[in-house]
Amino acid sequence: MKGLIASALLLAFGLQAGAQTPLREPVFTAPADYVDSAPPGPRTCARGMQSTISHADFRRLAVRNEMWQQEEGVDLSRESWSTGRVVHKPTVDFRTADRARRRFMAEVYVLVGPDGQVLDKRVTCSSDPVYNEDLLKTIDLFTFEPSRYKGRGLNTLMPVDYDL
Repeated sequence: MKGLIASALLLAFGLQAGAQTPLREPVFTAPADYVDSAPPGPRTCARGMQSTISHADFRRLAVRNEMWQQEEGVDLSRESWSTGRVVHKPTVDFRTADRARRRFMAEVYVLVGPDGQVLDKRVTCSSDPVYNEDLLKTIDLFTFEPSRYKGRGLNTLMPVDYDL
């Protein structure tokens, strides 16, 4: 009896049994208060590294990212999305480097455009800031694949960790 009533209600409102709400398109922009809501102070780093950027400066870099956490009801299927990745990481020979350089660790965030080109890059954490400029030059030798949504390339913020 309950099944008949439910079917009658569905027909009365023009709905089909088993029909699902269509999935919404994703949001490709940061929340409105993303930069302004940044906590004060430097960004937190792993042990052995010091921060080279504040939370607010990091968010100013990240605000151009088009990959954001999505709400329910958005198409997040593997058929629609692909994640950005490093395609080629150059080999760097550090055998002749001094002892301090061989222990160098850093975290770099790279903003990659829809075509895979580097739009911006920042060292966010580093064990020795003396080597940060050389590291950023090395990032230009990398090859990146941006995240994609239904085949369209997206600005993608990607972390690149160095532990030599």
